[in-house]
Amino acid sequence: MNDDDDDSEFAQLIPGVKRLHNDRVNVYQQRSRKKPAPRIKTPDIEWQQAGFPGESTPARDTHFNAGLQKKLQRKMKQGTIRPESRIDLHGYRQLEAMQALDLFLNDALQHRYRMVLIIHGQGYRSQSDAVLKPLVQRWLANQSQVLAWCPALPRDGAAGASYVYLRNS
Repeated sequence: MNDDDDDSEFAQLIPGVKRLHNDRVNVYQQRSRKKPAPRIKTPDIEWQQAGFPGESTPARDTHFNAGLQKKLQRKMKQGTIRPESRIDLHGYRQLEAMQALDLFLNDALQHRYRMVLIIHGQGYRSQSDAVLKPLVQRWLANQSQVLAWCPALPRDGAAGASYVYLRNS
């Protein structure tokens, strides 16, 4: 049996059937991708008025208090001490991030956590440099309960996160 026989047999089975013509109009237009609006650099807030330390302390990626054991420093850098709690500050504005961080640190101290992870991001979405990362680092430098911090390993966020070692209160 060939294709011509199939077509004629099919035509005999359903007489009077006509093919529909496609008279539809495409109402969908080709969408052009809109460029995102440029991010507006938010002015630095007055940290002293908000109760947080300002620009007086330089931001540092790594800090270990004097007297902290070298073995503990090495374990922190290698990530062998796992964080007991974490906070993700992505999407927070500066003041909101500092308030959330303050609450988080108080909660961690209350639960007697020694190692915590702060995810602050690297600032890829900012037009300028990272905003939260140096802010968090300056804030940590002014906290008496913080003994040390260093960049996290890639599994925990790499340079966009910090391991923070807290004082045993």
